[in-house]
Amino acid sequence: MNNKQIIQAVVVLSALVTGQAAHAALVSCPASFVTDPTAKVENSTGTTTAASACQYLDNPDSSNVANLANINAAGFFGTTDWMVNSGNLQVNASASSGTWAITGADFAAYDYMIVFKNGNNTNLVGFLLNELYANGAWSTPFTSPPFNFNGNSRSHDVSHYTIVQREDDGEGPGNEIPEPGILGLLGIGLLGYSVTRRRPLKK
Repeated sequence: MNNKQIIQAVVVLSALVTGQAAHAALVSCPASFVTDPTAKVENSTGTTTAASACQYLDNPDSSNVANLANINAAGFFGTTDWMVNSGNLQVNASASSGTWAITGADFAAYDYMIVFKNGNNTNLVGFLLNELYANGAWSTPFTSPPFNFNGNSRSHDVSHYTIVQREDDGEGPGNEIPEPGILGLLGIGLLGYSVTRRRPLKK
């Protein structure tokens, strides 16, 4: 592989990694989404937040349903090994508020997240539960802002939600770069290194 081919490969790989990031850009929700008294996921009396963090996909995609494959593909909180909490896959809501409940909650063994889906001009929104409550109330996170409804409304109803869980490794989910992004960046670095190694030495 000559230098020109290596440079072309670096450019292509960069475009793929950048394109992937642009396609699935996770953004932190407004702080009000997880703080009292404006939290979107709360305890059963609706007085205290039940979530410690919130992220949403900022590229509108009405077809991106809250199934397990899409949730893991998004890499919420740097994690791609979520499993469905029994009985909580794509629970129909069709409302601006409702209730949620973890099936067989075991906070010593699992981390939990609830992911909401709406439709036009929005995408998935995930709330990392703070492990203080096994059930509670929710209100729609599909508001303007952070979503842009072009002045047509201030909020949209939740279509459905999914509660997922993952084995607690003692560290909990974080905000790490998902593995594909890390591998892509590593590949770019190695290719760049190859280019510099192959350049002829100046005399």
